[in-house]
Amino acid sequence: MGRKILLFAVVAVSVAFLASGCSTVPKKVREEVSGIKSKVDTLESRVESVETKQAEAERMVSQQSQTIDELRSARERAVTTNITTRERPVKSRERTKDIQTCLKNAGFYKGKIDGVKGSGTKRAIKEFQAANGLKADGVVGPRTWEILSKYASASDAGPMEEGATK
Repeated sequence: MGRKILLFAVVAVSVAFLASGCSTVPKKVREEVSGIKSKVDTLESRVESVETKQAEAERMVSQQSQTIDELRSARERAVTTNITTRERPVKSRERTKDIQTCLKNAGFYKGKIDGVKGSGTKRAIKEFQAANGLKADGVVGPRTWEILSKYASASDAGPMEEGATK
């Protein structure tokens, strides 16, 4: 009988110990989850701040790029020659579209006419300049524009791509 009482006492103490430990586990889990939520909120706030700063930086770069394009366009118009290239101010993107159209009509540009002066446009300008005895620097100055502008309409097109017909 003494063994049964001892066994019963061990079981009772074990149950009491486990019961007291189980009641603290959910509290600890809640505390950990609360701490994790707090850290996530802090990180989300930081990410939002970084995204806001990045958007502002991109906006500033875009404005600076536009200003640079406008200054370049103004500089090109300010060059004094006996050749008038434009009567009205033209935005850089619009001028680049004109250049791409003329290059395409002349058979030097194969890309999309999008107003973006990328590597394909610059390469085509250099090839056009070299083919026309100009300094192949990729810059459409007054002399280049004088020759290039003759290709403004498709009916004035010069060399054609292989297999193309007028």
